[in-house]
Amino acid sequence: MTPSLAVVGTRLASSYGKIAAERLCGSLASMGLCIVSGMARGIDTIAHKAALEAGGATLAVFGCGLDHTYPPENGSLKKRIIEQGAILSEFPMSTQPDRNNFPARNRVISGLSYGTLVIEAGQKSGALITAQFSLEQGREVFSIPGNIYSGKSQSTNQLIKMGAKLVDSPEAVVEELPEWIQTALKKKAAIQVEDMDLSSSEKHLLSLLTAEEQHIDNLIENSYLSPAQVSATLINWN
Repeated sequence: MTPSLAVVGTRLASSYGKIAAERLCGSLASMGLCIVSGMARGIDTIAHKAALEAGGATLAVFGCGLDHTYPPENGSLKKRIIEQGAILSEFPMSTQPDRNNFPARNRVISGLSYGTLVIEAGQKSGALITAQFSLEQGREVFSIPGNIYSGKSQSTNQLIKMGAKLVDSPEAVVEELPEWIQTALKKKAAIQVEDMDLSSSEKHLLSLLTAEEQHIDNLIENSYLSPAQVSATLINWN
């Protein structure tokens, strides 16, 4: 089973929010997490697209019947998600999109995930409903800190003050997930390294980089390669 993470946020994302959603969701998806969201405008759409571009899995939960596409401009995204992930709804076919359906959709989004990451959210954002459901369901809540003068970051900063895990990197999410998920993600990373067309020394060096951040002196010491070999390999990868 692919472990999943809910990603939610404002429909009117700032440049900062868009970049954060794209980079974090892309990295987390490439690590092996399925990105779950609601295919709404803004952060949801960016999260789905980032997961797809990274070659990862994504799941879209609808607040309407699956025969509807909401918002309408996400028709092509819906097709891509079906090809590379899945779409899901607890509403019968022909159910029209309705804002009253969104809380129920948000409950499903959080329920399918091991945690909920809130990227940007104003005081009345529906993302807060998802975060609340996540807490009630015994899941983790993650939040990205933002500009203290921006209304789009009011709720994300408030969530952190209330105990949500502060996220400033993909690793900040992964290290809070259950141990079996962390183990599964590490195994996936190891398999990806084995599948690459690299020399044995390059694979060993890459495995050290995958495990955690390393200073070049530590890489040289732990890889048993010469400083010249390590430097040349890193330059080639770059």
